[in-house]
Amino acid sequence: MVVRLNTDIVAGILGLVFSAGLWLPREEMGRLSIIFPRAVLLMTVLLGIALIVKGIIKPGVREVEIEGSVGRLVVTILGLIAWWYAIGWLGFLVATSIAFFGFTWFLASVEGHVSLRRLLMWIPIMAVLIGVFYLAFTEVLSVRLPTGKWF
Repeated sequence: MVVRLNTDIVAGILGLVFSAGLWLPREEMGRLSIIFPRAVLLMTVLLGIALIVKGIIKPGVREVEIEGSVGRLVVTILGLIAWWYAIGWLGFLVATSIAFFGFTWFLASVEGHVSLRRLLMWIPIMAVLIGVFYLAFTEVLSVRLPTGKWF
């Protein structure tokens, strides 16, 4: 399906919606802990506003081709939302491992049947990727990731 869109306005609105979604559930944080998230939020809002203004002043309508399955898109979005909530209950490592394995299987199954052998070959790659993210956040960025009942 081909849709004609002013992509600047659409991207600006999505940026503002994303910012609002991150702003609303804020919890009380320490003075130093809130500086980086607040700066990123402010930059996202400013970029969203700038895109909307640019889209109004100099509209650039583009034809966007949408292909793929709407069902897969909905399942992926629901999976990401479930992963977001599961992190709080299970912890980052367990929830991310389950989500990563599930998404890998789900997206690979689009091409056809995914054998157990093929999935088992991907486990070391997934473990390294999750480990790199975990170490980057905990050791390099000093961000405490949520821990659940097990990890």
